[in-house]
Amino acid sequence: MNTEEYPVIKTKRLTLRPFTMSDMDDVFEYASDSEWAKYIVNIPQPFTLKDAEEFVRRFSDLKAWDTLPMFAIVFKGKVIGEVYLNDMNLQNERAELGYDLSRAYWGKGLATEAAGTVIDWAFQTYNLNKIYSTCDPRNNRSIRVIEKLGMSQEGTLRNHLKWNGESRDVMYSSILRHDG
Repeated sequence: MNTEEYPVIKTKRLTLRPFTMSDMDDVFEYASDSEWAKYIVNIPQPFTLKDAEEFVRRFSDLKAWDTLPMFAIVFKGKVIGEVYLNDMNLQNERAELGYDLSRAYWGKGLATEAAGTVIDWAFQTYNLNKIYSTCDPRNNRSIRVIEKLGMSQEGTLRNHLKWNGESRDVMYSSILRHDG
């Protein structure tokens, strides 16, 4: 794919597009918020400008797009988060949906709008039967997004991962193509 072939999706309030290096300051702004990062693993805290640069460099490299489509969530010209598909397994027709949104924009339906749009896009673009999502079961805001997306909770994996010395449970939810 050349850069013109990478999707830019517009919703009622958002633009979802690949990251560019010019997004670094916006990413640093939201990802350096320790409250934002409370339930997120694999994001160093404190989050530095160098971390933001590495993140944006990694996800603006479109070579990985076929296995890890990562959309910047843009609201009124500012990157306020990301929504992506991870663990793409085309043989088993499934992928993991992930999303993160700046704390300044919580509670406005933007995460649900972005994630729902990517779910629809993914079912149309790939031959997927299932999209699943995981979250910390203490993260009530993320659970609410999952519910609004129409995902069904499949279970909780107890002590499934360790982050910063803490064992964490992981709630697993999914939506099937025919659910929508």
